[in-house]
Amino acid sequence: MDDGNSLGATGGPLVDFDGVCQKVRAAAEPARVHAISLHDEHGEVLWLTESSMGPDEHGAVRAGIEALSKTGSPPLFMSDLGDSRCALLLRAVSRRRTMVGAIMVVMDARVLKDPRGILRTMTPKLHRALVEFADMRCDAEVDAIPLATPAPPRGAVKRVSRVSRAPLTAAAAAGPPRNADSASAPRSPPTLIADPAPIGASPHAVRAGIPPRFGNMHPRAVPPELDRLHAALRRTPIVLHVQRLVPLTKGSQLRRYEVLLRSKSELAPKAAPMDLLKAAVDHGLGSMIDRRVITELIGYLVKHPDIWKTTPVQFSVNLTATALHDEHFIKFVDLCLAKSALPKSMIAFEVDAATAVKLAEKMAAVGASLHRLGCPLVLDDFSLRTECLALLRLPGVHYVKLSPEITSKMRTDKLAQAAITAVVQMARVLGMHTVAKHAESASEQEWFTALGVDLVQSNSMSPPESIETLTSRPPAP
Repeated sequence: MDDGNSLGATGGPLVDFDGVCQKVRAAAEPARVHAISLHDEHGEVLWLTESSMGPDEHGAVRAGIEALSKTGSPPLFMSDLGDSRCALLLRAVSRRRTMVGAIMVVMDARVLKDPRGILRTMTPKLHRALVEFADMRCDAEVDAIPLATPAPPRGAVKRVSRVSRAPLTAAAAAGPPRNADSASAPRSPPTLIADPAPIGASPHAVRAGIPPRFGNMHPRAVPPELDRLHAALRRTPIVLHVQRLVPLTKGSQLRRYEVLLRSKSELAPKAAPMDLLKAAVDHGLGSMIDRRVITELIGYLVKHPDIWKTTPVQFSVNLTATALHDEHFIKFVDLCLAKSALPKSMIAFEVDAATAVKLAEKMAAVGASLHRLGCPLVLDDFSLRTECLALLRLPGVHYVKLSPEITSKMRTDKLAQAAITAVVQMARVLGMHTVAKHAESASEQEWFTALGVDLVQSNSMSPPESIETLTSRPPAP
């Protein structure tokens, strides 16, 4: 898919969400912008410039959409995110004055402490970007939130006044249409300025110096420790490593890699940030890390097409339990893959079998969605247990990684050998491949080959390396 092509709309304007975000960022200069996100009229994420949204940002979107969708409300909503950041939500309105979405700009809060700071951000460039986004959302107008008063029944007496017949744009919700006296005056760019009168201002808004109509501050429900963890996740630099799965038999040209997250710390440059990962998963922020990994991986592959244009290649990304619960995660993956135009099946997703068993109902929906997107599913640490066997029915399962609890005993335990053989045979019947982990010695690899295992993940044969090495040398046979 070429850059700027529609990502789903048919018969409408070209959908280039990333282009809109770049225009909004340029229009907001010189204010420091941390992130920009596009949302539909219900608050669903359409596009993100960053890899993820934290709980504060999600809360701002929910509160903003609720406030902006009310008839007669200002076209702009602001929320304090803490950590010297503010979220500014701009309402996008169709020509029929129905709300079709919103743009959220996360920026430096110090710019907006002065009421004039808000007014300075409302530039003609920003208006044009907002109108462009509203036009892209024209196909959603049928289900959009109406902001105008419904038309009176047929036969009802109506007072008609002469008004400007200029089409309504995304900024038209800033106020009622001008009358005939003002229609003859030279037209200036529409504005999104609300009444700065101090009536009804909240104490929080007054202390922050925020115009009262924008002072829709909600009490923060996020615990301080969660807020600090989220900030740490945003700041922590990461790098991607890959480990190749080595085939035990010849024939396939596909190169398969597992993507591994590593710290960019100088003290331990090749170590996984285990403490941070565990804290993120325990506090329900695991999908934030998953999004960062996917964004980094896809961005790298788009910049280096030589990795995959000559030889087929596949990368599997580990998913946390949080991503399986995150209702926006699959939509995020869909948007990233559509925008990148990478070949199908290049990105696979790996889920631990124990987690998949616990979240069986979620896994069914996630598996079906990933299968629809052309993303293979990998079951990790698979064992010959009754509850695990049901996972083989999930759509899109292409790979089964054997659990070390059965592979570690294979040379001394006949039952372990039988279990491996049984999983291998089931996988072959179902059209899946099997992978053995921690096969370090030559004798172990011979055993796995004899038992019919397709691939091994071995530090001795193929240790993890930085993803940058894929472009610095020819591909391994």
